[in-house]
Amino acid sequence: MMKIRIREDAELYYHEENRGKVNHKWAEIIAAIEGQILEVDTEYLFKDQFNTKPIPGISKNGLRIMEAYVTEVIDDERPGKARCNWCGKTSTNTETCQHCGRSEYLEKF
Repeated sequence: MMKIRIREDAELYYHEENRGKVNHKWAEIIAAIEGQILEVDTEYLFKDQFNTKPIPGISKNGLRIMEAYVTEVIDDERPGKARCNWCGKTSTNTETCQHCGRSEYLEKF
């Protein structure tokens, strides 16, 4: 089960990175998950961001967390796989997408 650990200073980092354009609802969410270990939804994997499973009391659908907010990836399921930027699926074949058969759109993790 793939998981991520959120930065202990995630809210502070968010405010520093978004000076003047702070979404206060998102800042509250980031503050609520600081330092937590969250389970990743591995249906759709990305190189620089993570979709979490639902977080009780915070998000019924999960959250998209950018890599900059993550200090650790636990049991990373990305090695040996690739994301197809044509069909959007994760392929276990890094040469040709096992879902759509294209190779020119694969981005290896």
